[in-house]
Amino acid sequence: MSKFIALKVAFCLLLVGCLNDTLDASYDSLADVDMTKGWVPAWLPETAVNLREVHNLDSNASALAFDIPPGGAWQLPEHCRSVTFADTAPSHFDRSWWPSESSLSSSYSLYQCKADASPDFAFVGISKTGRRGVHWRAYAR
Repeated sequence: MSKFIALKVAFCLLLVGCLNDTLDASYDSLADVDMTKGWVPAWLPETAVNLREVHNLDSNASALAFDIPPGGAWQLPEHCRSVTFADTAPSHFDRSWWPSESSLSSSYSLYQCKADASPDFAFVGISKTGRRGVHWRAYAR
C-alpha cells in the first residue's frame, strides 16, 4: 500500500508542477535570449546585460528588467509615447529585481508602447541615469 501512496504523491507533485503557468528566467546578455519566444522585445539595446524576466502563460503579462553598460545607448520605437507614473498600470509580479512603485515614479522616465499583438498595455521605464531599463505588459484582469 505504501508504494501506491508514494505513486499518488509523486503524481500530485508532478501535476502541481505542470500547473505553474508563471515562469522566471535570467540571462547574462541579450545574445543569450531566445527572441522567438516573444517575452523580450526585439528593440532592446544590443548591449543589454543582466536581464531578469517573468511571464504568465495564461494572461501574457510579463516583466523584464535589464542593465545598460556605460557607453551603451538605446532608442525606443517611434510608437512609444511619454506618460506619467499615474498613466501606467502596475506590473502583475512582485520580484526582488523589480523597482518599487516609489522608484519607478521618481527615478524612471516612463513610456507607453504598443503591446505586441494586443490592444492592452505595454510600458517601458528608463532610469534617469540611463543605466537600467524595465519593460512590462500589464493586461486587464
